Amino acid sequence: MKKEYTAPIMNANQILHVTSLSSTGEGIGTLDGLKVFVDGALPGEAISIEITKQKKNYAKGRMLEVLDPSPERTEPICPLFGECGGCQVMHLQYPAQLGLKRQRVVDALERIGGFEKPHVLPCHPSPTSIGYRNKIQLPIIWDGEKKTIGMYRKNSHEIVPIERCFIQCPQGEEILELVSKRLNIPSVRYVLIRNAIFNDEALVVLVTDGRFSDQIQAFGKELMAAHPLIKGVVENVNKRKDNIILGKTFRPLVGRPYLTERLLNKKFKLSASSFFQVNPAQTEHLYEKAISLASIQPNETVFDAYCGVGTLALFAADHAKHVYGVECVAPAIENAMENAQLNDVSNCTFTCGLVEKLIGKFDTDIVFLNPPRKGCEPAVLDALLKKLPKKIIYISCDPATLARDLAYLTPSYQLDGIQPFDMFPQTMHVETVVKLTLCNL
Repeated sequence: MKKEYTAPIMNANQILHVTSLSSTGEGIGTLDGLKVFVDGALPGEAISIEITKQKKNYAKGRMLEVLDPSPERTEPICPLFGECGGCQVMHLQYPAQLGLKRQRVVDALERIGGFEKPHVLPCHPSPTSIGYRNKIQLPIIWDGEKKTIGMYRKNSHEIVPIERCFIQCPQGEEILELVSKRLNIPSVRYVLIRNAIFNDEALVVLVTDGRFSDQIQAFGKELMAAHPLIKGVVENVNKRKDNIILGKTFRPLVGRPYLTERLLNKKFKLSASSFFQVNPAQTEHLYEKAISLASIQPNETVFDAYCGVGTLALFAADHAKHVYGVECVAPAIENAMENAQLNDVSNCTFTCGLVEKLIGKFDTDIVFLNPPRKGCEPAVLDALLKKLPKKIIYISCDPATLARDLAYLTPSYQLDGIQPFDMFPQTMHVETVVKLTLCNL
């Protein structure tokens, strides 16, 4: 019988034995059966804590001292670790991060999906564990003419000022330093820097409230003249007061309003708002694995749901009779069409629309699913079960929604491969590629 708590345990210097990490990187232990979450703690550690918040079913604690440190604890390279909310496990040695991420997938499949002892392969390491990100977006707060550029503190809207971000690529760091030193226009609310790491290009997006247009134009020209890798500067106007970063209006200031990147043997054109994986070196490994698991034959047709700018669809086109890509974001479909032309690919058709409404219109042997973090809508899964393609390759960025969706599909499909990929070193995020094969084939 679950214990009910009638008296608070709000006091300091209690000893907590940490057994696991939450999906946000907090250490988890129990005090008298009550689950306690503590930032900065690692599994296997004994720590001294102060309880800072207590609810009926859980408590939050502040770590006072590590009494028995984990052998896998390491000194974070970033001096702002623990303040900035960008990284959650930089204090954990990288091999242990990989083991932790594999276990996240196993736990989700068992607890949420109901799968018994799922065979999950070791997490594929990122080619580099720092300096891997090709994009950074930072809020800017103004106090008169004085600005603060930084990252949001974890679970808050408070900004932690930063001079550099250790997981951003080196060229992005150079451009961030340039923007930080020279920007003096109070209408700029965010700066977004996108980098083509393999193609040595960068695009800077200045998100403004619409004021000081002439100054913004002049600053864009100044930035482009100051750094050879900047191929364009774009203004995005966003007058909203909430935490949505990009508005709907983009205004090219100077140069190109896009950049071009290479992945494997393909070239890709990326606009300011287009989705593109943030770790391109690891993306190549992930897409190679997805294509390998699909085992596409020359007479087969592929349906790429949530196709974005067409990356995976164009790789699949090298092997398939025809590929149909569907995405509900119109600018992404425009980029996908341009990318097909850029790579002289004629056996791809890209359509803007909803997956659940379009999948039934095409002959489909293999489906690639790469949904957002919330996973697939029930209507998408129902459409798949009605269509019953021979194989589904599911690329997930969240183990919980992956497990939920796989449980929905597995009465008709069997799991033939589960491969986690570390796309986001130093964080708790993990990407997973899963092959599902139609039963009784």
